[in-house]
Amino acid sequence: MTREASCNGLVELAALCAAGALPPEEARDFEEHVRRCKACEMQLRSFRELAAVLPEGLPWQRPPAALRQELLAAVRREPQGPQVWKFWKSSSAGELHVVRRDEGRWEPVGLPGVWVKQLYADPERDSVTMLVRMDPGSQYPPHRHGGPEQCLVLEGDLRVGDVVLHAGDFQCAPFRSMHEVSRTDNGCLLLIVCSQHDELLG
Repeated sequence: MTREASCNGLVELAALCAAGALPPEEARDFEEHVRRCKACEMQLRSFRELAAVLPEGLPWQRPPAALRQELLAAVRREPQGPQVWKFWKSSSAGELHVVRRDEGRWEPVGLPGVWVKQLYADPERDSVTMLVRMDPGSQYPPHRHGGPEQCLVLEGDLRVGDVVLHAGDFQCAPFRSMHEVSRTDNGCLLLIVCSQHDELLG
């Protein structure tokens, strides 16, 4: 069993810890686990980024037991992790598929400053189309491609190893090729078409 799979049951603890809703002893135990587990560290960081956008002074209270169970059940159903697109379902049933610029939602991927928005998913053909937004200074870890990856830089800059791309630049990485760390200096917006079976490395 992989570390990521063995930690799936801790997603709700990461959410409660970020919200300050864990009892002190449970919070200490979870923080100790996070220091040894990269997957849970990314989960906690992602939830803390979400908590940071809530209004200041929000009076955190432990929810009633029934509501708490309902919230935890919803968290368990929500796919988490740096490759959330692996869980995206088919986008349409043979009809014209349109996503307006103000439609859809930006999803955190558990890495600081990196967000994705689903445009289209076709699991039968192992293909997803998405927008990726990276904040200045953020990065995405090395990975091996489960299929060809096409990337068009719409805004900003993207560095992949020694290659630097700017707005309007395009790259296509072949099946089974490996990408080094992808980072941005000033932030970027990317249009990416890729496989749902990419593999994180390192």
